Amino acid sequence: MRFTSRTRFVAVGAVAALAALTACGAPGGGDKAEAGPAVDDVAAWGEATGTVQFWDTNSTPELKAKWAELIDRFEEANPDITVEYLGIPNSSYLEKVDNALASGEVPDVLLIGNDVAGFIARDAFEKIDGPFSESLEASTDPVQVATERENAPDGGLYKAPLSAISDVIWYRTDWVEAAGLEQPTSYDEFYELTEQMTAADEGRFGFAFRGGPGSMPPMFSMAYGMAGIGEFFTEDGQSTFDDPAVVAGLERYVSLFDSVSAPADLTNDYTKIVAAFGGGSAWSMHHNLGSYQDHLRNLGGENVMGVQSFPDADGVSTVTSPGISGLSILKEADNKAAGWKFVEFMATEGNSDWSEAIGQVPANLEAQKAPWVAESQPLEAVVALTENPDTQYLRLPTYLPEYGSILKTEMEPDFQGILQGTMTAQEFATKYADRFEASLADYEEFVQK
Repeated sequence: MRFTSRTRFVAVGAVAALAALTACGAPGGGDKAEAGPAVDDVAAWGEATGTVQFWDTNSTPELKAKWAELIDRFEEANPDITVEYLGIPNSSYLEKVDNALASGEVPDVLLIGNDVAGFIARDAFEKIDGPFSESLEASTDPVQVATERENAPDGGLYKAPLSAISDVIWYRTDWVEAAGLEQPTSYDEFYELTEQMTAADEGRFGFAFRGGPGSMPPMFSMAYGMAGIGEFFTEDGQSTFDDPAVVAGLERYVSLFDSVSAPADLTNDYTKIVAAFGGGSAWSMHHNLGSYQDHLRNLGGENVMGVQSFPDADGVSTVTSPGISGLSILKEADNKAAGWKFVEFMATEGNSDWSEAIGQVPANLEAQKAPWVAESQPLEAVVALTENPDTQYLRLPTYLPEYGSILKTEMEPDFQGILQGTMTAQEFATKYADRFEASLADYEEFVQK
């Protein structure tokens, strides 16, 4: 099943840049419920003054510095508002936010990605249709907005989009050239090169494997990319995760661990794979556009290539649809009015700088015209796939309220079992195909109520 007819492409100036986003149908094939009433006008939230508590749930030293710069700019333009920043690593933020919701000590504004559905189900976020339509809708990529609405059972908007992020295979072009070899154009060639680039006795490996926190997105991307299956659920609600082709893709992906990767990769997180790649001990890695700036700083753009997916023998590329990062207003927040003022700034004036720093596609339409977007090789690769009629997009079920917790608290520990040989790929796929099917059934029952 291919979703190319629903893929939207945005031309940016003389050079095309961006948005490999698909507006897929409602989960399970049903029609989405009509959106409920919008939030009251911003004026109902009171005066936009005072202190805004902002939690960044994807904190790194580099991004923390960028947030400090942007917050300074915001405060200079809004002298009656102070923003207090808290940076939380992505691998541990869910527990922090869960505790905050339980205690009632929540921030005003939260940076949130694919875990948004769980918070919507818990009624943790304000529905921002009204404020958004008044001040941001005209300047925001409508496909990112439509994609974000897919995460809510009522079709409402609970997050102002800031950027879209795609999964990417990164590899060192300079290593390939130095070896006198050709750059890879298929998964077979990529795997051959991971072996040729490995010299374990010299501390060099073909792949930096993410076995620790955050290991599920690259697993889905690689397994489905090699399987060539473009749907996560069939029309009758059956998960394709245990399809033989996906299982074979999963087995092949796992085979990279401890063969062309270091044994210590078992617990690797984002920072460790980037360090291995940028430090010269790994030829390739799998992450997303968010690490692009790290690669530029560490290696230079001329030495790095980013590929979303390699095509199969028929020229079909299967890629996971980009996720949307954005800002939400907490329902129990103390200062929603000032918080919304900060959201507006980040979705407009601050959008290009933030998106460039994190290496993602801006949501702001004007920011999409920035020179850095057109000059980015990975974004050009994204564009090339959107233009290819044989590209199919896999919509992961981020709309399931349990999606984030299933990945982080259930799948990640079991994935460690595969890497350590205590669980087979088939057992893993069967267990979680059943788990996702049950979660979908619960979700559909919830929507129908």
